[in-house]
Amino acid sequence: MICKSLPGCFGIEISKIDLSSSLSNDEITNIKKLFQDFHLIVFKEQNLNDDDQLKFTEYFGELEEFPEADKTKESNKTYHVANVTVEGKHLKEEDDQVIFQKVNQRWHTDSSYRFIPSYASLLYGIEVLPDEARGGETEFVNMFKVYENLEDDLKTKLESLHMVHYYEYGRRMFPNLPPVSAFERENIPPVSHPIIRLHPDRNNKRSLFFTANAGNEIGGMKQEEGASLHSHLVDIVENSSFQYKHRWEKGDLVMWDNRCLLHRAIPYDMNKYRRVFRRTTVAGSTAIKGPFLNPENIRN
Repeated sequence: MICKSLPGCFGIEISKIDLSSSLSNDEITNIKKLFQDFHLIVFKEQNLNDDDQLKFTEYFGELEEFPEADKTKESNKTYHVANVTVEGKHLKEEDDQVIFQKVNQRWHTDSSYRFIPSYASLLYGIEVLPDEARGGETEFVNMFKVYENLEDDLKTKLESLHMVHYYEYGRRMFPNLPPVSAFERENIPPVSHPIIRLHPDRNNKRSLFFTANAGNEIGGMKQEEGASLHSHLVDIVENSSFQYKHRWEKGDLVMWDNRCLLHRAIPYDMNKYRRVFRRTTVAGSTAIKGPFLNPENIRN
């Protein structure tokens, strides 16, 4: 196993390891430590089928299940992220499944609309864009660093605030999408999470936690006021220098920590190019902890 740091303030690339084979306890322990330290790992030159990816993902915890049956492949724990059907047909940009991919072109963390959001996502590149194509990358931002560099007045303002996250928000961005099903509405209701997230596994270190694709409402604020604050936070992330942009190569498996990173897909010509990924997601274990859950915590 060979490791090298990625550009920016987080992330590591690992090569010369075969994730389709059985890994030793020492190898898994080492990968877990690297993940905790670097938040994002790019595993190069992998050859993984569904079962291989599921098996590797399970080293890190229980897997999330996806309720959206039309976007799963073989297993409800595997998410088909593509502008291509599972049968191999290239879909046009106006197709509902492709529009769903556009929702992910805004900064977000996976499964923020759940009461217990996810821990980690693992995205595997099956078909990627050719070198000459523009766009198609996945961009990440370090929300520990974003929070640390906020102005003190804004930190104070955010101290007690929550954002409302809801699965249905994508329909506001793209009204032509079909409405959520009764099953989805019942099983994925809106939730509220602290905008400042404490990390118990890091001595309650703080990060900024919000998304741009699952809502823009701030609890306790009038809608326009909350939307304005939300827009300001999006601008801060957008202009942050604490970013890493990953240009995909076939066989890349990228694993990232949803607790402290936001990510987004960079737009590309969806009608011209095929793009096929497979995602598995490690479920979170507890609800998000905010500053006022334990008032005695000292700001880090």
